[in-house]
Amino acid sequence: MYLTDLAFIEEGTPNYTEDGLVNFSKMRMISHIIREIRQFQQTAYKIEHQAKVTQYLLDRSAVLDEESLYESSLRLEPKLPT
Repeated sequence: MYLTDLAFIEEGTPNYTEDGLVNFSKMRMISHIIREIRQFQQTAYKIEHQAKVTQYLLDRSAVLDEESLYESSLRLEPKLPT
């Protein structure tokens, strides 16, 4: 969500005003989002270790190669004729 917000601000807001001055409004918006991210990163979270979750995340047997991923993609969303 934060990355999307930053991307929209970067793409949709000019770095400089019409007068050629730095757009401090844009910088404040970016600063606000970065401040929120840092706040969440500095918070200690009490997350209990779940062995099944760890095992699932580390299991490489379910990882598909690029060709298999592409075939799966075409099965789910076939290419439309152009």
